[in-house]
Amino acid sequence: MRRVLRRIGAVASLAALVAGGLSAADPIAKGRLRILRQGQLIGSERYEVVTTATEVQTRGELELTVEHTTVRQSASLLLSADLAPRHYELKVEQPEATWRRINFSGTSATARYPLGEGKEDEQVFEFGAGRVAILGLYHDFALLARLYDLSKGGAQSIRVFVPWSLQPGEALVELKGVEKQSVGGREQSVRQFLITTEDSQVLLWVTEGGQFVRLLAPLEGVEVLPEPAAP
Repeated sequence: MRRVLRRIGAVASLAALVAGGLSAADPIAKGRLRILRQGQLIGSERYEVVTTATEVQTRGELELTVEHTTVRQSASLLLSADLAPRHYELKVEQPEATWRRINFSGTSATARYPLGEGKEDEQVFEFGAGRVAILGLYHDFALLARLYDLSKGGAQSIRVFVPWSLQPGEALVELKGVEKQSVGGREQSVRQFLITTEDSQVLLWVTEGGQFVRLLAPLEGVEVLPEPAAP
């Protein structure tokens, strides 16, 4: 069971910039995602993205249950206007209470976390040149799509950081195609991305405006879909 939870958690961790995009015309975007495993509903994620002229603030709450074990956590992410991370905070309520706080400055990040018995520790990470995508909850996946350079095309390596495991790494992101789909009651152009990391592979669909359409992790049997709009 622990291995299953780790794999589900890894997808969540390699999972806030979905939904509505980050344009000035839509400064606040919020919604809910459904999380399914092998076609069965196992949880949900609520998110909110607030955009101003100088920064982007995202918040998310995740809850899922796998084999009678519930995972409940929340996260907030502050980015500059060009989507460079500035501060990230993760709070885990279940199955064990814990947290992560990460401050970014230039090409480095300082992470603080509890050791138990009231003690804390910290680690410093160096990322070098280029921007970094924070992958904490499912809605973070769309950030990778926004960092993809459409003018270059092909497979592109993007630095990523997984807050839960304090794990830096890289994701290979590739645009696989564009198709017409009905999204929000109207036909839109939807981009399909293949995102490959060291231990996972994810297919992500987003509209040209950045709206989350679907996420599929075949190896884990996990699918994430927006909650249908109320009639």
